[in-house]
Amino acid sequence: MNKEDFLECANTEERYSKELKELANSIKHSIIRALIEIVSMDSEKHSMLYKSIMKLITDVPPFISEDDLKRISSEIDRHIKLERQMIDKTKELIDKTEDIRIKLLLSAIIDDEFKHHKLLMSIRKRIIEPETLTESVLWDMVWKDSPWHGTPGG
Repeated sequence: MNKEDFLECANTEERYSKELKELANSIKHSIIRALIEIVSMDSEKHSMLYKSIMKLITDVPPFISEDDLKRISSEIDRHIKLERQMIDKTKELIDKTEDIRIKLLLSAIIDDEFKHHKLLMSIRKRIIEPETLTESVLWDMVWKDSPWHGTPGG
């Protein structure tokens, strides 16, 4: 696993995204154009993720402050609640329509909302919380393995 592999993937996804955008711009059918644009955006997102992986491999990420943790967690919680509301609303819309095409599109939206929910929860649990520099972590870094424990000579 090296930086060049991820760079190649990032560049491929970026190129594919641009090609799909060009294709979408040439299509008059609004639904097909929108779906191709969505795939293009996903490829752009994938490129960003590959670039982020490269940074994880090569750079030391900064700690997240307790204040930032509170702010980010609050926004994530708010977003999760909004997505839950949208899932419920979209399920209602699915139940009300008979058009298979609309049901398909609404189902795709719900699938994305569930993925977003799972991703946001994982981000908080596996990335934000472990990389947060709390006061207790800071004190442990300073004194935990110190033979003196804050006093001259121990």
